[in-house]
Amino acid sequence: MLKNSLLVTSLLCLYSFSRAQNAFSVAQKAADKQPENYLAPIKALHDMKVDKADSDFYYQAMMTYYSFLGDYRKTMYYSDSRFKDEIKKEKIDCDTAFVKSHRFVNAAQYIITQAKQQQVVMINEAHHIAYHRAFVLLMLKDFYKAGYRYLALETLDDSLINQKKYPDYHTGYYTSEPLYSEMLLETMKIGFKIVQYEPVQDCDNKGNDSNYCNRFRDSLMAINLTRFLKRNTKGKLLVYAGYGHIYEGDNTGWKRMAEYFTQFTKIDPFTIDLTQQIEHYYPQLENKEFTAVNKLKRIKEPVIALQNNQPWHKGFVDATVIFPRYLAKTGRPSFYNINGSRELYNLNALHLKPGQFVQAFYIGEKSGNRVPADQLVTNKQNNSLCLFNGDYSLEIKDNKGRLIRKTIISTRARATNKL
Repeated sequence: MLKNSLLVTSLLCLYSFSRAQNAFSVAQKAADKQPENYLAPIKALHDMKVDKADSDFYYQAMMTYYSFLGDYRKTMYYSDSRFKDEIKKEKIDCDTAFVKSHRFVNAAQYIITQAKQQQVVMINEAHHIAYHRAFVLLMLKDFYKAGYRYLALETLDDSLINQKKYPDYHTGYYTSEPLYSEMLLETMKIGFKIVQYEPVQDCDNKGNDSNYCNRFRDSLMAINLTRFLKRNTKGKLLVYAGYGHIYEGDNTGWKRMAEYFTQFTKIDPFTIDLTQQIEHYYPQLENKEFTAVNKLKRIKEPVIALQNNQPWHKGFVDATVIFPRYLAKTGRPSFYNINGSRELYNLNALHLKPGQFVQAFYIGEKSGNRVPADQLVTNKQNNSLCLFNGDYSLEIKDNKGRLIRKTIISTRARATNKL
C-alpha cells in the first residue's frame, strides 16, 4: 500500500542522497545570495531541467522551499506529487469503527498533563508542515510551567543563539521558515535554553548496510543529548526532531535516536508523533483514521484518541496526534493565526497588485539575513498577514523579490506610515 510507504519516503534524509544534492544545492545557492528573497530559490528550482529519475528529490526541494515561502497549497501539492503515478491506484479509506471505539481529547492539554510526569518529552515534525511548529509554540508556556527548561532542536547551526535572542538566516536550515522562527522567539522570551544536538561528524562509512549512516547520525544525536543532560540537571528536556528520530523501535534495521537515548540514559522519553495523521493534497493518501475523524467529528483542533484512557498511536511512539484539515479554497490556512494569538493584518489599504511579495519583519532587526514574521504573495482576493502584537517593517517587493517600498505597521495601533 502506498499509504504505508509515505512515512518511509518522507524519512529519506536529503543528506544521504547525491541526486537530492543537485535540487537542494541549486535552491540553497540562490538563497545564500539573497537570504531574504524567498522567491529566488523557487525560481531557481522552476528553471531546472529534471529527469524523471530525479523527480522525487526535486519535489522534496520544491515542497521545502514553498513551505519556507508560506504557500501551503503548493507545499502540499509538491509533497504529494512524489506519488502522482501511484495515486490513481489508491482509494479513500474511512475507518468509522475507529471513531466509535475511541474518545477524542484536546491534544495540547493531554500532552502537557503527561509531560508533568516526565523528565524528557520528544516531539517530531514533518519538515514541510509549518503547523507542527504552531502546535508546539502553543504549548511552550505550559511546558515551562511543567518544569521544562531546555528545548533541543535538530539542524541547529547557531551556537550563539541563546546570547543573540533572535534567529536569522544562519541559525539553521529549517529555521528559515517563519513559524519555526516564531517558535524560537517565543522559546527564548519564555526563558528556555535552546540546545544543539545535531552531530558535526560525517558518517565514517564503516558499515555496509543501507541504514548504517542513518544509525550513525541517530546515535550521535543521542550521545549529544545524553552529554547535555549530564551537564544540565536543573530542569526537564523537550526534544523537537524530524520524523522517525523519536521512534522507540523500528522494524527496518534503522535504530533511532530515541532508542539510543534510552539505552544511554535509562530514561524512557514520552514520544509524540505529529507526522502521520495529517491531510494531503490528494485525499487518497490520507490515513483511514484521519479521514474518519475529520469526516465524522469535524475537528477544529488537534486531538488525541483515547481508548480505556490510553492514547492511541501508530508506530513506535507513545501517542499520535490527529490534525484537522487546513486546506481552504480561499484565504490563508487557519493555523497561521496560532489559535487566535496572532491577529490578521489586512493589506487592502495598501492597494497591492496581484503577484507582489509582501514581508513583515520585526522593527530593529538588521536587514540582510532576517527571517520574516510572516509573508505572502498577493492574489486578487483579500490579503492578510498573521502577526503578534508589535511593530513591523512591511516590505513590498515585485515578483522577483526586488524592493518597491517600505511601510511601518503596528498591530497595536492598526496604522501605517510611509517611510
